[in-house]
Amino acid sequence: MITPRPTVALLIAIGATGIAGSVTELRPRPARLTVTARVDDDTVVINQTHLTKLINSSVRDQYGRLLRSDTAVRYQRISGDSLTLSSSGDVRCDRHGDAVVRAAFAMLAKVFVLRCRPVARIEAPTWLDLVAGDSTRELSFTARGPDGRAVTELRGAITVENASIVALEGAAVRPKRPGITIVVVEIGDAMAQIPIMVYRPVKSFVDNPSREDLLAMRVRLARGDTVELPVPKAAFWVTYLASDPHAAPPTIELRGDGVCTTGDGIRLRRIEDGKYAKYCLVGSRARMMIAHGTTGADTVTGTVAVRVMP
Repeated sequence: MITPRPTVALLIAIGATGIAGSVTELRPRPARLTVTARVDDDTVVINQTHLTKLINSSVRDQYGRLLRSDTAVRYQRISGDSLTLSSSGDVRCDRHGDAVVRAAFAMLAKVFVLRCRPVARIEAPTWLDLVAGDSTRELSFTARGPDGRAVTELRGAITVENASIVALEGAAVRPKRPGITIVVVEIGDAMAQIPIMVYRPVKSFVDNPSREDLLAMRVRLARGDTVELPVPKAAFWVTYLASDPHAAPPTIELRGDGVCTTGDGIRLRRIEDGKYAKYCLVGSRARMMIAHGTTGADTVTGTVAVRVMP
């Protein structure tokens, strides 16, 4: 899961002896070294692979007034894996590793753990199909390091191009209305774009007053059942979304004036986990036959989605 990028402060407070700044009270005014980074408590995770600024830090008094610039703070690896770390806080994480780092200014110091978790690429679905009104769906993607292994400690951002189509809820999306938008996942130097199509639930694929291009029908078939559905005169993608991604889909065939891309002769061509699709060019009076065989599960449940092409 991605932890958002907004900064969090690590604070340390000790006596102000030796710290530049005016002291007007008899008792020394405590100062603090504020170390700001992508952090969880005393841990900093870096997903970038290029040389990057590790930390922004400052020295402030108890009232939050700035005493020194961050250029006066120095950083040093004191234990752990070897890494490229400059005294000014620039770090290069080109491989997996952990190190303990000390940030210091005069008598103030902060020790924290630096975790190098470089991300070279993000693997994401070709697209995501949703139906308006459905519940929230977790986004599925995998961050890979330079060695090809999955990276699980992530700091980054997820944004959506059109929030009126899907609502972003952490690392999940909730479909709001029919339409097409893009979710962008950014981790370190890597980025992935996931197109999202939200379909309108309908009871028929033809004669819809809304004139939507993204239509979806729920299907539930008992063993041996067949459903016959009229389809529009158009070019369109038909996609079957299984309620159980591990369950075999029903057989889907086109009858009448039209052709579709061939599957394996039994079922639709597999595109993503739990997703099957065909591209069809259909004339007049064509029908889609959806059938569940006489063997297998007692019932199959899913959604047949049609995206009419312009």
